[in-house]
Amino acid sequence: METLKLLIADGTEEFRLALGEALQGSYDLRSCWNGKEALMLLRNYRPDVLVLDLMLPELDGISLLQAAAADHITPMVLATTRYLSDYLLEAINGLGVGYLMVKPCNVQATVTRIDDMTQRLRLASQPPKDSRAQLKKTLLALGIPSRLNGYDYLLEAVPYFAAHPGLSITKELYPAVAILCQSKASHVERSIRSAVQTAWEHREEQAWQQYFHTGGGIPPRPTNAEFISRLAGDWDLPQE
Repeated sequence: METLKLLIADGTEEFRLALGEALQGSYDLRSCWNGKEALMLLRNYRPDVLVLDLMLPELDGISLLQAAAADHITPMVLATTRYLSDYLLEAINGLGVGYLMVKPCNVQATVTRIDDMTQRLRLASQPPKDSRAQLKKTLLALGIPSRLNGYDYLLEAVPYFAAHPGLSITKELYPAVAILCQSKASHVERSIRSAVQTAWEHREEQAWQQYFHTGGGIPPRPTNAEFISRLAGDWDLPQE
């Protein structure tokens, strides 16, 4: 498997060097301490993974991600910050941040999170062909046509959740699918909800009874989480 490229952009030298040393050999690494250099590396190096201090000097992390998005550069992002606020959480929404850690960060915990995120993305991006074909048939049978945005998002969300069933749907699954589809987490959530609503309103009863047993009564409309977890239960994970 090709080695993933990883960029560490952090203004704290001690943390940047320690994290780089801990990740050495697992990724093709680059590092920098300020936002302007980080943006240059994003454009020229094109990392698969970005570990980003949101309070970088010279160009802050949010401005950096906005500039990268304008250039259609969308690495998987693990962001770090010393200060949490509603403004910050709103500002990073839709900018590809897959996970947010509050500083000071434990180096080994950061390494574990990076490895976990990249492993799940690899599983999601290379699902078994037969399983994906079956998932497409299932979505169509339940009344979700390919013309709906929610169809494409569900094709990524179901195998992703099957690979890691303990995920938070809102805080982890939607942002991860948004990264894969180059979209926004809020748009992923709304599109899946709309697709499920459309399918439920125009459902073919026999198909729905197969997946959502209700004893012959009218099945209640499932939530996004219920719909995804039910289909994920039939997903065939690749064997190691």
